[in-house]
Amino acid sequence: MGKHVHSLDPKKRLTIPSVWRDVVGEAKSLYLMPGIDRPCLMLLPPSVMAQLMQRMEGMHLSDPEEMELMLTVASESDHLSFDAQGRVRVNDEHLSFAGLEGEVVLAGAFNRIELWNPEAWAARKKSSSGLSTAAKSLKM
Repeated sequence: MGKHVHSLDPKKRLTIPSVWRDVVGEAKSLYLMPGIDRPCLMLLPPSVMAQLMQRMEGMHLSDPEEMELMLTVASESDHLSFDAQGRVRVNDEHLSFAGLEGEVVLAGAFNRIELWNPEAWAARKKSSSGLSTAAKSLKM
């Protein structure tokens, strides 16, 4: 949970906040994939990616739609390891997809971290129905 704003360094590395690295634990890595119908990137801890892969194991190789889904998720994802300073290198294709250049908004989303261009983040917030709608959906 939480939100941080960090900058990509000249080598296009992004520092993941230490509190979030601690949650990942011994794995010292994250999986990255493009946002689904959102102009952001998603960082998934290994445990969440393992759940996703386990769900895909039950898919049928004879089903063209399921084969396409497996290929898309696997080919669009990347495994990122932390360096000694807690940074990950995001590849150029992913940076371009999300429009990330300088500053990056890192937003906690319970089981993942979303990486946003600050302008896209501001537009998303402006168009969001906010906590009241979420609370109604959760029957709070």
